[in-house]
Order: sequence, then C-alpha cells, then structure tokens
Amino acid sequence: MGKKKDAGYRAAVTGARGILKILIYICLLLVLIFAGKTAYEFGFDIFNQQPVASAQEGTEVTVEVTAEMNEGEIGEMLIENGLIDEDLLVFRAQVLFSGYHGKLLPGTYILNTSQTVDEMLEILSQNNTEGQPQQEEAQE
Repeated sequence: MGKKKDAGYRAAVTGARGILKILIYICLLLVLIFAGKTAYEFGFDIFNQQPVASAQEGTEVTVEVTAEMNEGEIGEMLIENGLIDEDLLVFRAQVLFSGYHGKLLPGTYILNTSQTVDEMLEILSQNNTEGQPQQEEAQE
C-alpha cells in the first residue's frame, strides 16, 4: 500500500511542478510582450514627430527661455503652452537624439503649434532665426 501512495504523491507533485513551470513561462512571455510593446511605443513617439496642429490650424505662441532653464524645464514650458503633446521623457529623448542637446539658448521665441519638435529645437538653438524676434546679446 505504501508504494501506491508514494507513486500517487510523486505523480501529483510532478504534475504540479509542470503546471507551475508552464505558468512561469506564460508570465515571462507576457512580461516580454509588454516590455516590447512599451519600448516600441516609446521609440515611435521619439522618431515619429507629429505637430500638435496642422499648418492651417497652427497657433503662434511666444515663449521665453531663461539662462537658468534646463532642457526639462523648457520641455515643461512647451507642454504647458500646448506646443507639444509628448511626455516629458519623450521630449528629453528627442532633444538628446536631435543633436540639440546642450545647445538651447535663452531668448524670446515665436513657436507654432504646427511645428514639429525638431523645428522648435532648431529655433530654440537659434539655428533658424527666420521670423524670430531679434535676440539681445548677453550682457558681459
């Protein structure tokens, strides 16, 4: 009788272990799918820049960047003024990948909701000054 009980117990334990392994594999697969989806969406947001408004519906907004502002604060200002609708983390990544990291300059700028982030960064770095107010030279 003891051998039959041991065999039944072992079979139950082996079956439970098999089911547990399958559940762990399913959970890992779901985590990988979620991580992949999140990474894809983040990358898509960074590289597929869309303006907030179309060219016909764009609105001009005057913003002022001070010397004390960092790129995160500039991004928050752009979000608050409705110029971009990206997440702040996405904006920071766009600045980093655009080549304008550390090149945003203080001044008063006229931006439009129909511009992409790259177009705004080009203006904020003073690489494109067309239609922009004349910037005062820094006081020495």
